[in-house]
Amino acid sequence: MWSFGFGIVAGKFVVLFIETGIAKSFGVFIPTMVERLESDYATVGLICSLPATLMYLLCPFVTLVLQKINHRFVAMLGGVLCGSCIIASAFFKNSVTVGVCLALSGVGLSMTYMPMVIALNDFFREKFVLMNLITLYGYTAGSTLLPIVMERSFEAYGYVGAFVILGGIAFNLVACGATIHNAPKNAATNEGKIYNGVNEKQKCLSKGESSRRTDGIRNREEEEEEVKKEEEEEEKEDSEECVLDERRLIQNERRDISKQEISPKARSSWTSSVFQTGKRSCGLLNEPLYLFTIPIHFLYMFSIYAWMLFLVPHAEHLGIPPSKAIFLSTIGGIGGIIGRTIFIILVGKGINVYIVYIAIGLIGTASFLLDFISSAYAVRATLAFFQGFSFFIEDALMSSLLKDAVFDDRNFNMAVALGSFVDGLGATCAGTITGYLFDVTQSFTMVFIIVGFIRAVMVVHLFIVWILIKRRRQDVSSHFDH
Repeated sequence: MWSFGFGIVAGKFVVLFIETGIAKSFGVFIPTMVERLESDYATVGLICSLPATLMYLLCPFVTLVLQKINHRFVAMLGGVLCGSCIIASAFFKNSVTVGVCLALSGVGLSMTYMPMVIALNDFFREKFVLMNLITLYGYTAGSTLLPIVMERSFEAYGYVGAFVILGGIAFNLVACGATIHNAPKNAATNEGKIYNGVNEKQKCLSKGESSRRTDGIRNREEEEEEVKKEEEEEEKEDSEECVLDERRLIQNERRDISKQEISPKARSSWTSSVFQTGKRSCGLLNEPLYLFTIPIHFLYMFSIYAWMLFLVPHAEHLGIPPSKAIFLSTIGGIGGIIGRTIFIILVGKGINVYIVYIAIGLIGTASFLLDFISSAYAVRATLAFFQGFSFFIEDALMSSLLKDAVFDDRNFNMAVALGSFVDGLGATCAGTITGYLFDVTQSFTMVFIIVGFIRAVMVVHLFIVWILIKRRRQDVSSHFDH
């Protein structure tokens, strides 16, 4: 069964490879699409952001569908839909028709993406952050390789041929969906521990119940005081063992202190102290800290998709030849691979990841705010490197927030869906607003500086979230100490 788990890791890697590769490849097509569709950068930016936008926006709806339909079937059907629609969009010259096709390709991406995330969490519940971090290499690989493939395909086969090749690559999502299997209760997760813990608790309870039944069947004459005393002592020992086992299980359920099974009093005390909510609610409404992190999802996706869509057009607008501008995406991807590798090493050594996120966020913000310093290719390559270095470490931030900010694991799937929905809003706003800002200012430099200020807001918000996470951990630790 371990092979199934690592097959899902590989499948999610490919899904992210294709998704980010599509977004970065549009950087090659955008100038030509503006002319071919007789449109402007704002409209084309919106159209090109639709695959990623719909992929994330539809995650809540896909999550609901997955409750009734086989996950593997949904994922494979999504791969067919995505590849077919990308190929179909190559043959139209109307912006509305092309937009519909690319939107449907995003629907297909969502149908494959969400089952992969759920399956990954099922197989690697305790190591979800680490395994998800490994799959995020797909982001860096896709942004590094696919733009070069599309640029060479565009030169060799033209606009239509390049789109057909991109659609063919998207058909690999079908194979990704085929890797999905049901996770066993003890496969690389803590479910086996929880299941055994429940059994132990039931055994402890059953001992008490069986003793009572036995007492009811026995004759009153045979009941002696010594037997009663022994039974009482055994029950006390069993109850103490049950309490110890229960505490041990609770402490092992999460690597961090956020526990899945904690008393309502401790939970409500923290909730009321931080967010002043006295009444208990259900579902994500009972996850105030995670809801507070939602703006980070939006701001991060806005900045990264503005960068992915317009990095190459920005370089071309500064006078850099397209054949050289396309390698800025590759340089950014190389920076991302180096950054992600360093980050995995730091995670393995147990460093506080939020300190890394905040430091890296400041570096990435500075690289955007300094966009005005020069149009030389060496400067543009350096900025692209640090931007990729920053972005492809920060994309692990979402999985960290899911594990640290979501209190109850039963809300995990819907938390992923809600976060992905907001990610979609960020992606579509990035394509539309960034394109509109360029149409108004005619300066990508001004646009990238604005993105730098947006990233600064994100870093400040993340710092506040980090403080709240630390506070909750202290509250939960003090509860267990008592």
